[in-house]
Amino acid sequence: MNKLFARENEMFDKRIHEIDFFRGILIILVVFDHLLWFINFYIFHRTSDFLNWYWTSDLRMVVRQIVLMAFLFTCGISCYLSKNNKRRGFLLLLLCVGITIATHLIQLMPMFEGRVIAIDFNILGVIAISILLFCCFEKFNSKNLLLVSGGLMLFYFFLLVNSRLNPVMEYYPFRSILSCDFNPVREGYVGDYLSLFPYVIFLFLGVVFARKFYANKTSLIKKKGNWEKPICFLGRHTLIIYVAHEILFTIIFMLIGLAF
Repeated sequence: MNKLFARENEMFDKRIHEIDFFRGILIILVVFDHLLWFINFYIFHRTSDFLNWYWTSDLRMVVRQIVLMAFLFTCGISCYLSKNNKRRGFLLLLLCVGITIATHLIQLMPMFEGRVIAIDFNILGVIAISILLFCCFEKFNSKNLLLVSGGLMLFYFFLLVNSRLNPVMEYYPFRSILSCDFNPVREGYVGDYLSLFPYVIFLFLGVVFARKFYANKTSLIKKKGNWEKPICFLGRHTLIIYVAHEILFTIIFMLIGLAF
């Protein structure tokens, strides 16, 4: 245990703490958002007026978009700081594929009939493909990366206009990956779904930002306090927290739901 604390303290001292802190705040918001969904679905069975309002409110929709874009932006910063983006991208993609297969198999079980369990594509897939896509342009300078970001933005607007007309979008996996999440006319949200666009664009912007402000790969905010450590700890382990909390919430709230 002492070794674990010593290692975490060392990581806190070495890493860019404001990035970990910001990412820690983001994962707290994600877990809180999912917690309210599980409470509403498994305990109140979607009968809570407040939770139903929250889940469909404009406030949540705006905050959700900001959090997701910020997550990809910080991933872009991490891509600049990382030495092995290809490995990170492929491992995340394998994890995403594994979750997709596992949740579809679980969905087939009689005990889960009528419940949305299957996940076709979620934020892990978005981050994985975004990182691997960035690897194709990693040698580009910042100006050219901005041009790539502009091209992705144009492609995003093309998808918004044509996603309901283009026959290619009707076939898996194109529909699961490219159907735009930030689209008021999109229908058929499934499970923990998230599209690749527009979020991939923010990863590229995060890389450009990091090249400008973190060129020396050192913290911009020199002063830091011990009170930051718990949140920075969460920020350093967002992947583990994201996967673990969904598994634990599903198990715990399904058991609690049986009592209500």
